[in-house]
Amino acid sequence: MMQTDDDALELAQGPKSGRLRDFSTQLAQRLRAAPNMPPEPARLAARLGDIGFLFDMSTTGEIVALPEIAPVPWTKPWFRGLANVRGRLLGVIDLMLLSGRAAMTPEQSLQLIVFGDVLKVNSAVLVTRAFGLRNLKDLEPLGVVSDPLRPWERERFREADGTTLIELDLRRLVASEQFSAIGT
Repeated sequence: MMQTDDDALELAQGPKSGRLRDFSTQLAQRLRAAPNMPPEPARLAARLGDIGFLFDMSTTGEIVALPEIAPVPWTKPWFRGLANVRGRLLGVIDLMLLSGRAAMTPEQSLQLIVFGDVLKVNSAVLVTRAFGLRNLKDLEPLGVVSDPLRPWERERFREADGTTLIELDLRRLVASEQFSAIGT
């Protein structure tokens, strides 16, 4: 095989312009810096009826298929009752009704998003369907929600396909007066 001038230059100087070495060095630096980088602002996207919501992953637990719900007398209509999820009794919330919207129908109530242990409340929200994770950096901000009747709704976002999603703050929900007043 015949050696060209470019091959001779590469043999004398290493890989062309040290590109591979530069890439390896940059990759190693990024890998070392990765543990120190803040986590991406990922949210769990879920549909409640016909409205899309975003749940902060740090305040949610698991997503489960809707178990049987035992109604609790003398409670507000948005408190659907108690459900047993792996031996843990959870208060089931119809967030749509609590928010002043139409109640979720049985056809729309297919799953539960269980509140995370960090909230110290044994509750879950009825959802139609959880449909994946969304990074807030990939969504177009539409502005802060400032509805005093729904202080747990923080900000609206739009996905590339035009779908609007409302970011929920479960900490605000749990701390709200509406949430703690389940009795009639």
